Amino acid sequence: MVTKEKEAWYIGQRSESLALMYLTRRDDLIISRQQQNASLDFLVTLLKDGNYTGRIFGVQVKATVSTPKLIEHKDIVEIEMDLGLSQFMIEFPFPVCLFFFTLANGQGYYKWILEPVMVEGNYSKLTLNNSNDFYRINNEGISNLVSTANGWYDSRI
Repeated sequence: MVTKEKEAWYIGQRSESLALMYLTRRDDLIISRQQQNASLDFLVTLLKDGNYTGRIFGVQVKATVSTPKLIEHKDIVEIEMDLGLSQFMIEFPFPVCLFFFTLANGQGYYKWILEPVMVEGNYSKLTLNNSNDFYRINNEGISNLVSTANGWYDSRI
């Protein structure tokens, strides 16, 4: 969860709390914390009209105290930092996103790691996203995550 630099003990808890704060603002999500040494920090269940749908996406949380070098291009923020993502993520059968927090200023960013992609002809797939392009975490960003995940599941029907 915490990047490789030496960090204070509270960094992991604080970044997970920030992730929970953003996710729990919506009443159509159920957030389940995973075991401490699991590869994902949260599983998020998508509800429809308050009902369980069987649709989920994973969230991995990473954080650093210092602010890394950022290059902003309109809505996209390129973070120049090795986030230590592993290739095993391709084994998950559902979308997975990364929440990255810089705790010096409390700013959060997100991107899909295992990105849900809809292709013409009602074909959907998950693609490993190795780019360092992120979006700022805010209510609109969380809505985009949910909409993208739901769109991916809809295209599979």
